Amino acid sequence: MTILHIFTEEPSIKNIFDVILPKILPDDISFRIYPHQGKKDLEKALKTTVPSISKIPGSKIIITCDQDKNDCKVVKLRLLDLLGNQCQCDFFVRIICTELESWFLGDLQAIEKAFPRFKRHQYAGRIDFRDVDRIDKPSDYLLRIVPEYLKRESLPKLEFSQKIAPYLDIENNLSTSFNQTIQAIRKIINKWD
Repeated sequence: MTILHIFTEEPSIKNIFDVILPKILPDDISFRIYPHQGKKDLEKALKTTVPSISKIPGSKIIITCDQDKNDCKVVKLRLLDLLGNQCQCDFFVRIICTELESWFLGDLQAIEKAFPRFKRHQYAGRIDFRDVDRIDKPSDYLLRIVPEYLKRESLPKLEFSQKIAPYLDIENNLSTSFNQTIQAIRKIINKWD
């Protein structure tokens, strides 16, 4: 039996993977998601849990982590260094630029479907949306443009990801980071053929 194990930095991305993975994975491939409580918690798992799971026959692993304000290459190298040569199965590390919320900004139609008071046509032509992965603090950006959250001081990430997940279009997202993560999932699946 083949299992795709996905290790995440935060719980909110689990809502996304729970919806999109069944759309990508063949019926004979199952998945498990391991959400963590921040980078330090994820880094600890790279030294302990990932090596153990990688020894289970049929395992494949994807590790995701937010870039935040760091250099994405440095973040990826740190994760690979922590993992060392302890992963005994196929795996990919994907850095989410800059935060998970960039993936949401890459699909304005999904935001509009999840939050009907939001009108995507007001934002679609803006220069910011030519490269959503470069938007600084996308979670704060969402607070400014989604009417349901205008009076909030911080974005309720779990709630937001749960509301938008069913509407994300896997094939039409402006976030390069989102697209690279989807490609990594598809690539690791093809290694099973």
